[in-house]
Amino acid sequence: MLTHEQNAKLTRVGPGTSLGRFLRHYWIPAANLEEIATPGSAPVRVGLLGEKLVAFRDPSGKAGVIEEFCPHRRASLAYGRNEVGGLRCLYHGWKMSQDGRIDESPPEPAKSKLKANLKHRAYPIREAGGILWTYMGDPAKQPPFPRFPWLDLPPTQLLPVKMYQDCNFLQGLEGDLDPAHPNYLHRDFEVDDKKSWSGAGWQSIAHLMSDGSPEIICEETPYLMRVGAIRKTDDPNQNYVRTTEWIAPFYCYIATGPHESQLFKAWLPIDDFSCYTYYIHFNPNQPLDVPAIYANWGHRTEPSTYRTPHNVGNMHLQDRQRMISGNFSGIEGAAIQDRAVQESMGAICDRTQEHLGMSDKAVIFYRRLILRKLEEMDAGKPLPALDPSLDFKHRTGSWYMPSNESWRDVLRYQEKFERENPRAAAA
Repeated sequence: MLTHEQNAKLTRVGPGTSLGRFLRHYWIPAANLEEIATPGSAPVRVGLLGEKLVAFRDPSGKAGVIEEFCPHRRASLAYGRNEVGGLRCLYHGWKMSQDGRIDESPPEPAKSKLKANLKHRAYPIREAGGILWTYMGDPAKQPPFPRFPWLDLPPTQLLPVKMYQDCNFLQGLEGDLDPAHPNYLHRDFEVDDKKSWSGAGWQSIAHLMSDGSPEIICEETPYLMRVGAIRKTDDPNQNYVRTTEWIAPFYCYIATGPHESQLFKAWLPIDDFSCYTYYIHFNPNQPLDVPAIYANWGHRTEPSTYRTPHNVGNMHLQDRQRMISGNFSGIEGAAIQDRAVQESMGAICDRTQEHLGMSDKAVIFYRRLILRKLEEMDAGKPLPALDPSLDFKHRTGSWYMPSNESWRDVLRYQEKFERENPRAAAA
């Protein structure tokens, strides 16, 4: 259980807040490249860490992320003219460049130094993996760009999915910190329950259904933290082990099994009360089965809203009849199932009212770790995932292994199985 002060510290992301300052040490997604694919097209509004920005690509092809409101009289640059070298405000013709320079202020006298004395808020950007990334922190402390291995995959092997979520980002993030919830929230009812999820290519979800009360082990890493979930099986000499890798500030590799596609997730705070959940599906070995992925997760969205039809008002289209014979939740799609329970908590969950147990061990570990990292930030100590020597090459495991060996070795057993049982990779 957290205090009100701790809950606020872990959820408030605006400029000047403790967590907001922490998040601004990292490169984070700002928009999908599809939103600014056409040079010279309309700017798009970007809500990010409590700030209102616009992303755009000028007619020459140069992208930018700058504050939405003109520094002159605060008109929105989302309405602005997209010209070579920046955006021109409709109100008085001021022109702001991608680097924040005020290039023109036409109504002012020719000798005016007003524009020379101003700097519009603008952030550096990178384009990679179908995403426009930005860094919103101190320019003097800009870290190396994290070279996640999936960034360079061809489009057929990479599917970035962006989904709007109507609650604070921590509610989404803590969902994937919880190894026990798939046994309930994501359970399908079938004649043979062990086949649950197999139709969409993630047989590993079916395997974990054998034990709904896993042993949970957490450890700090140079990136942030690692979680192991150890499940008993019918064979007392064998466990089923899943691992997740967490990377600051809000990234995670979800556990996946042999020959399955892999999943990288991010929870991008728009403000204190809403976020985007990013699902980065990728397969280093072959093209993705995109229809199967969408069928499994139910998270197909489109610009500009990136919303699905599901919300608290319509109970996320829950079907009570399906709860009897179809699945545990009565809600279609794993992403929507997650979102339903997370949005049901309200805009910011009141964690002072929780009653946590052993199944919440990873959630508790994460909260304590981040609160400590915020203190270390204030003390000027190094933060996780910012060491230039880190390679960001992660793979999670989800497989069977001897019960008398360390859970950290699960990937060795999984990769051994893959070598000995080569087959077409699953979706």
